[in-house]
Amino acid sequence: MLIAFFWKWQIGLLMLILVIAFVAIFVVNVNGFLEEFNALASKLTEDVQAAEEDSLYRSPIAVLLYDQEYRVKWVNPSLQQIFGQQNLLGELLANLDEHIHDILDVPTDKRWHLIFFKDRYYRVLHNPEKQAFYLIDFTIEQDAIEKRKYDQLVFGYLYLDDYNEIIESMDDQQAARYESDLISELNNWTKARQIYIKRIDDERFILLFNLKTLKQLEDEKFIHINQIRESSDARNVPISISLGIAYPSSDEYSIDELAKQASLNLDLALGRGGDQVVVRAKDDKARFYGGKTNPSERRTSIRSKLVYQALLNSIEQADQVLISGHKIPDMDSMGAALGIHKIVTQMKKPARVVVNEAEFNNDIMHLVASPVVQKNWAQYFVTHEEAKEFMTDRTLVILVDHHRPSLSEAQDLLEGHDVVIIDHHRRSEEFPSQTVLTYIEPYASSTSELVTEFFSNERDTTNVLNKFEATALLAGIIVDTNNFTLRTGSRTFDAASYLKSRGADTTQIQRMLKEDLSFIKVRNDLIEQTEYLGKGKAVSVAPDDEIYDNIVAAQTADLMLSLTDVEASFVIYRRSDTSVGISARSLGTINVQTTMEKLGGGGHLSNAATQMSDVSVEEAYQALIDVLKEQEEI
Repeated sequence: MLIAFFWKWQIGLLMLILVIAFVAIFVVNVNGFLEEFNALASKLTEDVQAAEEDSLYRSPIAVLLYDQEYRVKWVNPSLQQIFGQQNLLGELLANLDEHIHDILDVPTDKRWHLIFFKDRYYRVLHNPEKQAFYLIDFTIEQDAIEKRKYDQLVFGYLYLDDYNEIIESMDDQQAARYESDLISELNNWTKARQIYIKRIDDERFILLFNLKTLKQLEDEKFIHINQIRESSDARNVPISISLGIAYPSSDEYSIDELAKQASLNLDLALGRGGDQVVVRAKDDKARFYGGKTNPSERRTSIRSKLVYQALLNSIEQADQVLISGHKIPDMDSMGAALGIHKIVTQMKKPARVVVNEAEFNNDIMHLVASPVVQKNWAQYFVTHEEAKEFMTDRTLVILVDHHRPSLSEAQDLLEGHDVVIIDHHRRSEEFPSQTVLTYIEPYASSTSELVTEFFSNERDTTNVLNKFEATALLAGIIVDTNNFTLRTGSRTFDAASYLKSRGADTTQIQRMLKEDLSFIKVRNDLIEQTEYLGKGKAVSVAPDDEIYDNIVAAQTADLMLSLTDVEASFVIYRRSDTSVGISARSLGTINVQTTMEKLGGGGHLSNAATQMSDVSVEEAYQALIDVLKEQEEI
């Protein structure tokens, strides 16, 4: 164009006009295009928003939008359907429904979470940026998952307690008839519950079923097992049934693992006296059913003789023996410990009983005040620190009158040592890991009775008890049986007779067990606090501002059993500034052990207790009432 101007200005001017016209036309067209494009984009945005709103409105996904004050701003029909006719707009989320917190508590981690809400399962996503909740009904899928879970295999062992001994006591015709009737009852029960049953020896059966059936059995508390026992009792045949049942703890499991766990569960049931069911998955807490009757005495002393021989073998292999009773020892614990001490020393092995003198009650203080002990104290007892110096790598530890490490005077001395247990309390889940011999007989009145039988079975007349040791063992039996009124059998009297023949001094025992007048007054005060709970149960609740001796509480519970219409008694009292105790007793028709286990304690079917930390006496009372109601005992 410059060249055109240079040659002829008219041509240059014309070209300039054309360029200006072209630019003007281009600018006009571009502006129109941009206006049309913006209009199209705006319409498209409106269409997308409308489609989005329509999709949210019609979506099967329930949607809830809220404002800054957590009030409902908008809901779609799917969410409104969850709440029915309830008006939601403008309502505070927290006021919508008592279960709304199940939704509000969903983490803001941009992940779907499963909750149970309004009787259905939902997957929920919380988007705080958009102030929105999204809910998808997942009930059908979750039900399918639950159904698949309920189809998982459950493995059980069923054991007929004392079956062989009972059959041997019958003639052939009676035995055949009884066995036929018993197997028929078992088959009818398993068939009705769709349980596979297979007999693997005279006393033992395998059971296979699923989790759904297990839930049904637990809901009815395995009542049919009790019915079979009651049917046998009506025929004067004292048979009972024990079951060990295992179920998977995860989706991945093996039948071999289930079988091993079921066997362990059966061992636990038998260790607690039989006539009960133990249900437990690996590494889970056990659930107990039954066990409401006193286990029957064994018909012979064969087991006692076998255990005694095994005990002698274990002692022979050790360098020395440490004997431990439970913390705050009672007469049974101390008597049994002194009896075992005699057995060990007669084998020319060093033996000591680990004690904490600060925990001695008056009766124990009177016992160890004997000249026999005082002259040879260092040969009988060691403190906790002295026990550490006494022990070597080949020390055998014998626990008497307990088996839970947490209750043991030697609690932190067990690690790395072989352990022998001699006890009459029902076995709990807590158990030492390195046991080489376990002798738990819940049918026995006391551990002192079990230890006395070792001596009565001894053929070597040189290994006999002296007067002091016999007196200590008899005192243990007397205390645990409340003067032969509770938990006694024929073998209890046999043991007492043997001890008396060895010089046991009942007059000395009476002196040791004498009570201070103040104890009697306190016990009478507690008796006055007694209230009846119904179904043969009574409870005494002590004032919360006073601290009571555990012996007084236990004696009060024993005394309450003499009251009319009382089959089980409970005494609730403050043990210290930080703990409350419950002492429980029964005449044997009610299992107080399972009640105390629910509250963190344990013991024996008719003699149990627990301690509760950081609670008031009233709170402990309410906890006891709740457990009894759960067990349908009141």
